[in-house]
Amino acid sequence: MNMERIMKGLALIAILGGIARIGMAPCATIWGEDSIQELLFALVACILMGIGIFGIYFHEAHRIGTIGFISVLMIAISSTITTCLVWSAMLGVGTEDNDYVMPLKNINSLLALLGMIGFCVQTIRARIYPIWTVVLFLLFPVMSFIPAVTDWATAVWGLSYVGFGYYAYKNKTILNRTYFDAAA
Repeated sequence: MNMERIMKGLALIAILGGIARIGMAPCATIWGEDSIQELLFALVACILMGIGIFGIYFHEAHRIGTIGFISVLMIAISSTITTCLVWSAMLGVGTEDNDYVMPLKNINSLLALLGMIGFCVQTIRARIYPIWTVVLFLLFPVMSFIPAVTDWATAVWGLSYVGFGYYAYKNKTILNRTYFDAAA
């Protein structure tokens, strides 16, 4: 199995994770925040997106360097922590139950935000993915603070992963060639 096939498999996982993340939005709207339906979609999305981000990274790894790699690691670690937090929410553990839940949520949010910003800056510089995927990726944290559209912020985030994953899976680029095109 060569690296290109691994990258395509991980990109497909990113697409599935994005679809699962999109599924959170109608669940939150219909059944309310932290409903079991939304949390189930969130759990699946966190696992798939935490793995799939590496397929997105491998597509442009030769162009985004060490900062991009560190940003991807921060996003993956944040997805892992979020998976644990979602699982604990499914079990009924809240911020009032344990003293460590709220600081962990804050640290996780900061880790994710820094990872997202670093990844987006490096992705814009690399000019491999289209700008709309990066804009949607950065729109998620902004939309999370707007009460009228908070439930739909996850759909935007998921759509960005679907876009990133599609471009990686199809080995498409905007301006620069991918590593796999250059090696051929």
